Amino acid sequence: MVIAPSKENIIFALDIGTRTVIGLAGCMDGDSFRITAQEIFEHEGRSMYDGQIHDIPQVADVVAKIKSELEKKTGLNLEKVAVAAAGRSLKTVRCQVETEHDGDREVEPLDVRGLELAALRQAHRELENSPDYNSSDNYYCVGHCVIRYLLDNMTVSNLQGHRGSRIAAEIVATFLPASVVNSLYTVLCRVNLEPVNLTLEPIAAIDVAIPPSFRLLNLAMVDIGAGTSDIAITRDGSIVAYGMVPVAGDEITEPIMEKLLVEFSEAEKIKRRLDESGDITYTDILGVTGTITREEVIQIINPVLDKLAGAICDNILQLNGDTPPKSVFCIGGGSRVPTLTEKLAERLKLDNQRVVLRDRSFLRNVISLKDDYLSGPEGVTVVGIATVALARLGYEFMAVKINGSQYKLFNTKSINVSQALGLIQFDPRHLIGKHGQDLKFFLNDKEQTVFGAMSEPARILVNDRQANLQTPVQDGDDIIVIKAVDGREASARVADFLPARDTIDLRLNGAEVKWTTQAFLNGSKADSDSPLRQGDRLEITKPTAARVAASLGIEHAGREVYINGKPAPATAEVKSGDVVEIQGSGHRSVEIKVTVNGDPITLPVAEAIFVDIFNYIDIDTTRTKGTLVMELNGIPARYTNPVRDGDRIDLFWRNAGDAGEDNES
Repeated sequence: MVIAPSKENIIFALDIGTRTVIGLAGCMDGDSFRITAQEIFEHEGRSMYDGQIHDIPQVADVVAKIKSELEKKTGLNLEKVAVAAAGRSLKTVRCQVETEHDGDREVEPLDVRGLELAALRQAHRELENSPDYNSSDNYYCVGHCVIRYLLDNMTVSNLQGHRGSRIAAEIVATFLPASVVNSLYTVLCRVNLEPVNLTLEPIAAIDVAIPPSFRLLNLAMVDIGAGTSDIAITRDGSIVAYGMVPVAGDEITEPIMEKLLVEFSEAEKIKRRLDESGDITYTDILGVTGTITREEVIQIINPVLDKLAGAICDNILQLNGDTPPKSVFCIGGGSRVPTLTEKLAERLKLDNQRVVLRDRSFLRNVISLKDDYLSGPEGVTVVGIATVALARLGYEFMAVKINGSQYKLFNTKSINVSQALGLIQFDPRHLIGKHGQDLKFFLNDKEQTVFGAMSEPARILVNDRQANLQTPVQDGDDIIVIKAVDGREASARVADFLPARDTIDLRLNGAEVKWTTQAFLNGSKADSDSPLRQGDRLEITKPTAARVAASLGIEHAGREVYINGKPAPATAEVKSGDVVEIQGSGHRSVEIKVTVNGDPITLPVAEAIFVDIFNYIDIDTTRTKGTLVMELNGIPARYTNPVRDGDRIDLFWRNAGDAGEDNES
């Protein structure tokens, strides 16, 4: 059953060219696009040059005629239209953007949307920083194509559903001056048409002329119009470059005018009759009727054809890395001129069969009219304008409310929350919270990690009911998105790593002993409330049998140690209530004499370690003055280094950024 066009499913597309305007109305019929009506009119004067509008009222008059005729043929009031801009003053930027991704979560459509938007912003920045960019210009992005996606530096065809820590997209973005776009929109406004999609003519043309299954091959498409010749290159499954040369069909017409002394419209008729056999009759500006053979006309235009072929081939080679493509597809009315495809093949060193014309008969999933008078290569681009609009937007309008604001969405198929948010360019970063940053530091020279808090994901409500990104959306739905909440950063204090009791009571060789744990943060004595920061070095003195014995002047070297009646190494850690016995040892009146910063200090103990020095000198380690430098006999020391009689100790602050200027403690 043939699908009848209606206000809900119709798409109206306009190809506003330098010489003609083609209008087309159609709708989707299953997986195919069905053309239901079309019309073509020529501009009455030279109101456009090189694809750019110069006389807005004249162009608007032609568009109004097209609109009126299509409304008669379809019986519908056409209010919205898809259009394409010509590549005059075209600028292209190729760039790649990479972003971090939560490796525990699948890549979703909004992640990809956000990635492509970030790439477009990067492309705009690169355009503005290019040497030939004029800061007074305002450029409009009229389309982009993804060349490839990357997941953790591996190329993939589709990011959705994958898991990885980094995702990237490489795109080619196309820009036109705002003046070109604004003049196009002004024409539409004058005839009460609302643009629903704007694309670039070569993007539209290649959408139907070279389907995705062909794009693994290195191909070139050339759309030769009246004012410009637009070029696109495919390779490795993607469209990799766009270009334009300001030479096209009008340049072919001009030498006919000069040689035969005819006006422009008469020269155009002569050029179009080159497809026919026999002599061509014409009337010059003096009213004299003349005849000329097809071969004589080709001889007149031959130098211009050489120039056109040269400009097109030079641009193709430039875009394709100085390498000829495997084949060239030619569309547009200008491609009909005899010998042009042969000249392109010769310059690209390709067989003539590799440079071919493409008309509507080659287009896949396109159902043409029975009497299709625009079936030739000139009728391809307008079909692409329609199919690009359908692919991007669809053909069914729906009104939804998102976070209190009203939006009108234009889509063909059932739409879900993810697609609705993508169409309004909702920032995907609001949907995905970040986990709190972990805190990493060193405890007694071993790296420790305190994990940050988990993030709270976004909440989505559709009509006050819990929903998710895949929830279908209907006309009139009310969508509320409660933004994700980032997790808190990890935090810790010295107290979190001190033993439950920092002072313990035990018995050593029958005597009651108290031991107090000490903490040093980045070389300075630290309070229990001191916060820990990234990369900090925390040292906590643990109570061992040897350390407790040394603090009381009890010799343990070479003697047997018992903890609670069981043999134990001197390095064993003791706890409150333990009974420690060191056989054959007793209190010894032994002193250790050292110098600290040149001053003699006597330690009333038999054994000591470096940290014990702080109990016998006056130094304020709670107020840092830089980095505390500790040296034992001229060598950097650690808190646990043993100190012996006669040792030389140096302690001083080294200010950050100072080279050789030290402050003694």
